Amino acid sequence: MRRRSPNQQYLFTSCLRVAIAANILGGTFLISDRSDQSSWANIPVTATKSAPKANSNQYLFLDLQKHWSRLFVEGLLTQSSLSNVLISPDGISLFQPDRQVTRAELANLLDLAFANSKSPKITTRLNEPATKAEVLVAIARELNLNPKTPKNPQTYLLSMYRDANQVPDYAIPAIAALTQESLVTNYPDPRILEPKDAISKSELAVLLYQALAYQKKLPLLKSPYTINPNRQLWDRDLLQITRLEVSISRRTVTAFHGEIPLKTYPVAVGRQGWSTPVGNHRVLQTIEYPSWQNPFTGDVIASKDPENPLGDRWIGFWTDGTNWSGFHGTPNRASVGTAASHGCIRMYNEDIRELFSQVQTGTVVRVSP
Repeated sequence: MRRRSPNQQYLFTSCLRVAIAANILGGTFLISDRSDQSSWANIPVTATKSAPKANSNQYLFLDLQKHWSRLFVEGLLTQSSLSNVLISPDGISLFQPDRQVTRAELANLLDLAFANSKSPKITTRLNEPATKAEVLVAIARELNLNPKTPKNPQTYLLSMYRDANQVPDYAIPAIAALTQESLVTNYPDPRILEPKDAISKSELAVLLYQALAYQKKLPLLKSPYTINPNRQLWDRDLLQITRLEVSISRRTVTAFHGEIPLKTYPVAVGRQGWSTPVGNHRVLQTIEYPSWQNPFTGDVIASKDPENPLGDRWIGFWTDGTNWSGFHGTPNRASVGTAASHGCIRMYNEDIRELFSQVQTGTVVRVSP
């Protein structure tokens, strides 16, 4: 090959630069391989024979090249109605993945993504940033996931996220349902939800993509940042109950391990004139298949008798030396949830059996009005 003189080499390099510039200004990139899944920008991409035919709405975003949300954003923008809103017309080739999304923008994107005329609309505080909890609740509503909320959703969330105690009460069922369906993605730590923080544009794009994939409108994409609903931080069944909290007004008892609520059960409490003793107590005795003595007649109903008002389990936590108060089963299921007892706490038989297997003498019992 003939060697070029320095002047010839300079001219050749200059011509090459001009040719490249002409190609860019003409709006065409030659792509030899799509295996690197290059992202989109505000410059249209024209595919060669070695690459799939690009959609006319595809863009190369310079700030998404190594971003964790890139594949989800690219997939979401195949939906033309969404791409028209999500792509900024500023011509600077940026997606702005970390920009906060307002409630007005969220309302618009939900309408475009799901076109659900029956879904409640966001109409207040439109200029405020949307929080992640608000977005998750809205998406769960659009997907009609509330009937799929797991039993004891608060406990479930506590077993999935390290900051689950920050989830607002109104959002607990929805976020639990979405988590159970593998529809929650958190970057950089899947276990940190940050429900009260403003959601970013990229986070919203990922959640919208996953929701549309759930509806089979887009292909499923996997991410290492999507929470695995089958990998809990701890197994509730292996945790020892350390405290029982009874709310007389709510007619419930909640079992705790430390500060972690494990499960809440409905109960019946003492009726007027026979109130359940309020205060801090401890479990004093546990009896399997107790017998019952009528406090007025002295008559005894033997254990395992179907008419035994104590059912088949007893957990006593208060006594004045003569009278007792405690948790027990009941043959009168309709009374659970009411003020019906002589000071004791009635539970469904299946619930008292479960509770009985997890408490021991000395377990704290707190009864509040």
